[in-house]
Amino acid sequence: MTPQELFRMAPQKRVEWLDSVSPTGRWKFGDDVFCLHCDGIWKAEDITCDHEGDPTCPVCSGSSPIDFHHLPWWRDDLVAEKEEYGEEDAEGDRRFKWIRTPLEATAGQPRKLPSVSNN
Repeated sequence: MTPQELFRMAPQKRVEWLDSVSPTGRWKFGDDVFCLHCDGIWKAEDITCDHEGDPTCPVCSGSSPIDFHHLPWWRDDLVAEKEEYGEEDAEGDRRFKWIRTPLEATAGQPRKLPSVSNN
């Protein structure tokens, strides 16, 4: 995959490509993606590729699909582990919940998550 090929792909096809190579979850068009590497937030269809043709975050251009998650589980100011969860939730992002208003990405506008606030 080259950046030019990715640019010419329909947004839905970009998401299908991301989903086909992602080890961390199933991705659908319109999903919010959180990058563990840089604290980025973006829509799945905004995926980009690095110079080797592999998927990377459009915020930092230095991560891989292993860094992409449905919730920013590493941010304890935003999410917490559920006290109880079923067997189907035992792995991955589903065992976490928002403790604040959920953050949502805006298509075409990848950005960083807000800084940790001590307020």
